[in-house]
Amino acid sequence: METISKHEEFGENESLETLSSKNSESIHNGFSKDTDPLNTETSAMSGETNQNNSIHLDSLPCSEEISFSESGKESIDPDSESSDQNEDDMPPLIDNESVTNEKEKESEPKSNKNNSSEIKDNKNPTSLEENINPDTIKENDVKDECLHENNEEKTVNDEDDKEEEEYLDILGNGSLKRKILSKAPKNAKRPISSDVVTIKVEGNLEDGTKVDVFESLTFVLGDGDVIQAWDLAVALMEEGQVIELQTDARFAYGEKGRKPDIPPNSSISYIIELVKKEYPLDYESMSATEKLNYGEKKRERGNFLFSREDYVSAINSYNKAVRILDPATCSDAAESLQKLLESRLKCYNNMAACQLKTDAYDAAIKSCRMVLDVQPENVKALFRTGKGFAAKGETKEGLMFMRKAQKLDPDTKVINQEIMKLSKKLQAESQSEKNMYQKMLGQKPSAKVDKKSQNSSSMWKWTSVIGGVAIAVVAMGITAYRHLQH
Repeated sequence: METISKHEEFGENESLETLSSKNSESIHNGFSKDTDPLNTETSAMSGETNQNNSIHLDSLPCSEEISFSESGKESIDPDSESSDQNEDDMPPLIDNESVTNEKEKESEPKSNKNNSSEIKDNKNPTSLEENINPDTIKENDVKDECLHENNEEKTVNDEDDKEEEEYLDILGNGSLKRKILSKAPKNAKRPISSDVVTIKVEGNLEDGTKVDVFESLTFVLGDGDVIQAWDLAVALMEEGQVIELQTDARFAYGEKGRKPDIPPNSSISYIIELVKKEYPLDYESMSATEKLNYGEKKRERGNFLFSREDYVSAINSYNKAVRILDPATCSDAAESLQKLLESRLKCYNNMAACQLKTDAYDAAIKSCRMVLDVQPENVKALFRTGKGFAAKGETKEGLMFMRKAQKLDPDTKVINQEIMKLSKKLQAESQSEKNMYQKMLGQKPSAKVDKKSQNSSSMWKWTSVIGGVAIAVVAMGITAYRHLQH
C-alpha cells in the first residue's frame, strides 16, 4: 500500500505552515485572496473591513486572540453584531459562557472547511457559529422588562388598595385613625397650614348620637379654630376625598366634653369630606370691618378655650386675633379704627390673664403694658400687672400697681383683698430684711412683741406717772397749809 506524505495530503505540495499562514492573512485582512468557498462567502458578507479591528492567529487555527483598538473597545470581525449588512444572519458573541457539546458537534463540520470557525480565548471560550437573531433577543428582553414593570405596578396598586381598606394610625399611638372612603380625583391638591378649607362633616358618638353636623364649615387650617382632630386629619386630605376619622376625647372635647350634647371623655367617629381649599387670607388688604369680623371670631374662640382651661390654645387664638386687628394697615374712618383698637386691647388683656395662669409673668406684664400705653387707667391691665410683679417676687412694685387700680375702682373686692395680702407680705419682707441687717452688724434680732402686752405695759407706765404727780401735788399742798398756820 502506498504511503501518502503530509505534504501531499493538502494537495499541490502545500505544507501545513503555508496553509496556516494563508488562513491567518485571510482573517487579518477580512477577506481571502484564495478561492476557498468559505472565505469567498465570508468576503461577500462583509461590505468593508474596519481598519482598527484585527484578529491575529498565533500558531494553529484552533486558537485565536482578539486585539483591541485605540478606543479601548474590543475589536470584532466584520461578520459580528457591529456590521450593518445581513443583520439577521449575524452570529452573536456569547461572553463568559461555555459552549455545549451539541453546539461543538454542530460546528465541527464547518470548522473543517475554514480551519477557524471558533475563536477561543484562553479564559473565556465563545462560539461564533450559532445563528441567533439579535433583534429577537432584544425584543424578548423588552417584553420581559415590560412584564416586570407591570407586575411591580400591580403590586403597588394592591398595596394602595389594601391600605385604603384599613385604618391609618395618624399619630402612631392609636388615638387618631382614618380610613379613606372615597378617593380624590386626579391632580387634586392637598391643603397646607393657613389655607382656608371648607368641609362637610358629621359626627357620631359611641351610642350613635349625631354631633357636629355641618353641611359646609369653613375655617383656617392650623389656626386652632376647630378641634385638633380636624386640623390634623384635613391636613392629610385632598380635595374631593372622603374619610372616616376616629378620635379619642383628647383630640376632640377632652375631659370636660361639651354641654349639653357631648359627655366628658367621649370618643367620636366623623365622616369628613374636603369640599375645597383656598389660598390664605390677606388680612392687610382687608377693610377695618372685615378685619374686625375675623378678629372677633378669633377672640371668641380664645374665650371659649379659656373657659375650658385650655390656656395655651387660648393664647394662640388671642395672638392671631391681635395680628388681624392691627389698625396700622387700614386707612378707614377713625370710628372704624377705634373699634379695631378696642377689640385689640381686649385681646391683650385676655392674653395676659392666660399668661398668668401658665406662669409666664414677663409675657403677661408685656401684654398689659401694650394696653397701658394706650389706656393708662385701664383697671384690668393695672391689676394684672400688679399680679405679675408680685408673682415674680417684686412685692413693692406689685403693690404700687394694685393701689393705682384701687383708686380707679375702690369697690372691687378682689383688688382690696390683693392689697391686704401684698401689704402683709411686704411688712414681713421688711422685718426679715431688718433682721438680716442686724445679723450682719452682729446684733441680736429684736424679739417679736405682742401688741396686747405692749399696750398693757404702756398703760401701767402712764398710771404710775400720773400717780406720782398726784402724790407730789398733795405733798406740796400739805406743806403750804402748815406754813400758813404758823
